[in-house]
Amino acid sequence: MSQQTWDVIVIGGGPAGATAAATLRQAGRSVLVLEKAKFPRFHIGESLLPYNREIFDELGVWSKIQAAGFMVKRGAQFWMGDGSMHTRMDFSQGSFTEFSESLQVERAKFDDILLRHAEELGADVREEALVTEYLVQKERVTVKFRVKGGEVQEAHAAFLMDASGLGNFTANKENLRDYYPGHKKISIFGHYSGVQMTTGNEKGDILIIRRENSWFWMIPLADDKVSVGLVLDQAQFKALKMEPQQVFDEAVLKTRAVRERMINAKAISQGHVLTDFSYTNRKLVSERLVRVGDAAGFIDPVFSSGVMLAMITGRQGAKVVHAAIAAGKAWTFAMKRYEWATRRKVGRFWQFIERFYTKHFAQIFFQPTNKFRLLCAINCALAGRTRMTFGAKWRLRLFFTLVWIQKYHPIAKPIRIR
Repeated sequence: MSQQTWDVIVIGGGPAGATAAATLRQAGRSVLVLEKAKFPRFHIGESLLPYNREIFDELGVWSKIQAAGFMVKRGAQFWMGDGSMHTRMDFSQGSFTEFSESLQVERAKFDDILLRHAEELGADVREEALVTEYLVQKERVTVKFRVKGGEVQEAHAAFLMDASGLGNFTANKENLRDYYPGHKKISIFGHYSGVQMTTGNEKGDILIIRRENSWFWMIPLADDKVSVGLVLDQAQFKALKMEPQQVFDEAVLKTRAVRERMINAKAISQGHVLTDFSYTNRKLVSERLVRVGDAAGFIDPVFSSGVMLAMITGRQGAKVVHAAIAAGKAWTFAMKRYEWATRRKVGRFWQFIERFYTKHFAQIFFQPTNKFRLLCAINCALAGRTRMTFGAKWRLRLFFTLVWIQKYHPIAKPIRIR
């Protein structure tokens, strides 16, 4: 069993872990990244938000991402399942939004770019290294991990950053996970060719198709490669008593807005399943430990917030860890501020997600008006801007007030959700 010492050990090499590692290396810290998989590897969560660009620039990785040739995303379209109505969010039209476009990415390639960038900055990246134990002590953190050949190794650091994703390694060990009530979901997804997607100025748009109690995503990854996924309640899935792919196929047939686009579709890969959406951890920080990305919590992906929140928390978490090491402390008040700030950022998306499944929200959201620049404020929030101006904030509050009024006293035209 070999032993080594680092400033920081990062569990996980996805967007949160790679961002944390790159940020720490920019600050001059020694970093060990332990990633259980061998990159590149398949992953879901392929649609980015415009404000990812800020972090790409700060990390110095934007030129590498540009060179990868990913699909440009200029907007997001929200459709009713029967195709009767839809609305489009054009990121270039929001007066509070500074970035006009984003990207649709194949995560295998995208995540590999980020991890290799952290490695080029000097992070020691160990792939196929499964963390099995960790121990936080007064003066250091000890981590045990199993490498590909089965050997167990041990490493020590001043701090541990958990970027283990939905594995939620340290929080699960401490029994900290809480699910959002009523939001236990399952997603069934795959990649398809022959899907009829939008063209012209709308080429690259993500399509979100709203069904009565579930929804589809359709994300164009290349000219003839589209990610298509169905998200529904676990209870609903279990009640159907069918295999995941059967549930997916039947939902496609019953959803006109999806069926018509997939009439000539052929599967490249299909039948992938992900469960247990939308949870939070009761603690994001403790002595010598900071949780980032999905290991800080996960929310329903309907508004494509996952990668951006992962990278924001990875960068901000790394900054407070660097400051704590510089101060020679195991815990700082700045770490607690990081936790509060993370919950606020997640909360901004959650207020949309929580209401997305309700009829009164749909009746306002699918019939938008830019009076008082309300649509601009919504655009700003869903583009991922975290530092909201006062003007955008009060307009968002007005929007959600209108949604609440719609529930009791209709002010928008009634619509059917089928």
